Amino acid sequence: MKHILFITLFFLTSLFALSPFSLEGVNDVNLKVIDKSKLTTKENLEKIKHDLKYNLEKLGIKTKSENFSNFIVKIQGMKTKTSYVMHISMFIVEDTVSARDKTTETMSITYYKDDFFDSNSKEIQTDIYESIIHYLLSDFLEQFKEENS
Repeated sequence: MKHILFITLFFLTSLFALSPFSLEGVNDVNLKVIDKSKLTTKENLEKIKHDLKYNLEKLGIKTKSENFSNFIVKIQGMKTKTSYVMHISMFIVEDTVSARDKTTETMSITYYKDDFFDSNSKEIQTDIYESIIHYLLSDFLEQFKEENS
């Protein structure tokens, strides 16, 4: 019975929310792109940073904050014999106040989405860019518009 309740609750929650995270009131963030894989070209990284900044600012989100609120894109991956295996994550880390103790400030991940994929040497730069801009950022923008309009 517990399994049926859990599955039903999970299904209903997924129908009405794009993610379990809220983007209401996100006004300013510090934009950071971290390439742990060292597989992304400098030109591709610059293009990614530019397009992230452009799209966030187009929504009205400032990309420099005096608060501890970081919008982070983390690129991780490794080369295998025949391909590249990539893990890209997009998340927001902010200072928060715990509900259980209002005097304690903590850091929380207040938004998170990631992507796993494999690629080949000819497509790796395009695949990284498309994962970040056309998949992860696109979902973020959609959720932000839905929650803040």
